[in-house]
Order: sequence, then C-alpha cells, then structure tokens
Amino acid sequence: MRTARSHLAPAGIAAVLALTVSATTPTAAQSATGPTAAQAAGAVRPVAAPGAATALSVQAFHASAQDRAYLRQAHRGNLAEIAAGQAALRRSHDRDVREIAWRLIRDHRKLDARLREVARRLRVGLPDAPNAAQRDSLDAVLARRSGHRFDRAWLRLQTEAHEQTLTLIRRELRHGHSGWVRDLARDGAPVVRHHLDEVRTELDHHTR
Repeated sequence: MRTARSHLAPAGIAAVLALTVSATTPTAAQSATGPTAAQAAGAVRPVAAPGAATALSVQAFHASAQDRAYLRQAHRGNLAEIAAGQAALRRSHDRDVREIAWRLIRDHRKLDARLREVARRLRVGLPDAPNAAQRDSLDAVLARRSGHRFDRAWLRLQTEAHEQTLTLIRRELRHGHSGWVRDLARDGAPVVRHHLDEVRTELDHHTR
C-alpha cells in the first residue's frame, strides 16, 4: 500500500500544478488575438500617435505674421486709450466723461497686462508708445478745445478708436493662428464693445 501511494503522489501534485498554471497564464492564442483582462478593463492606456503632442505644442507656441501684427497693434491701441483717458481726467469737468475715462484706463491696463505676457511667451517685441497717427489725433483734441467742445471731440475720438479695435479683433479671429492670441482677441471683444456703447451713448447726449 505504501508503494502505491508513493507512485500516485507525484502524479497528483503534477495535476494540481498543471491546473494552477493553466488558470493563471494566458494562452498563446489569447496573447496573439486579443487584449488581456487588465487591458480590456482599461488598466493599460493606449499610446498616443507619434507626433501628436509635438504638433499641439508647435501650434500653441507659434505666432503667425497676423498674430504678431495683432499683438503690436492692440498694444499700441491700449497705450493710446490709457493716454486718452488720462488726458480726459486732466481736461474734462464732465462727471460722466471722467467716469468713462477712468474705466478706459482701468480696463485697457488689464487687457494690456495679459497681452504683454502672451507677447513675452511668444517672443514678440512690442512698441513702447502709440503710433504717430494716434498721438496726432489726441494732440488735435487737446490743442484747441476745452469744456463741452473738448468732451465732444474726445468722445468722437474714442468712438473711432474703439471701432478700429473691433476691426482688429475680427481680423485676428478670422485669420489668427495662435490659440493664445486668439483668446486675447475673443476675451477683449466684449470689453471694447462695452466701451464703444458707453462712448456712443454719451456722445449722443452731448450732441443734443
């Protein structure tokens, strides 16, 4: 009897081992034809296509000629609006005009701070002053006018300036490449439109 048990024991152990291995190890067919259970459950994430991340990075960091032009022109516009607002605070005695001037200074400083940060990231150089036409337009308002005449001329100038800025914004949204710059234009549009509405309303009041 001992001899019989000694022959059967190794056979029983081998059978148990065979069952254990078959239960825990994928078959060759499973490995070749389908995902493992862990992969099917989402434990293993698919690898992104080569070059996809690189393409997104290039798009994020690249500024086209249109983007660079917008950054420079919008920056000049912000500087011109800030200067115009400061001039109105010095020259106008109308409470509503002065309130508009204060809002122009505050809002265009905020817009320009964000614009300068985007320009820095994209390595776009910015001018340090409004252009000659913008300076001449403000000088013409300041040179020969005071009181209500100054207020009307100043409001007309702000109407034209904000209409031009909206044109710049629409051009960037149609033709711009950089997502950062397009976001600047998109977020700035409602601010500029609000300024324009205020200026037009006040101009109507001053021309009655």
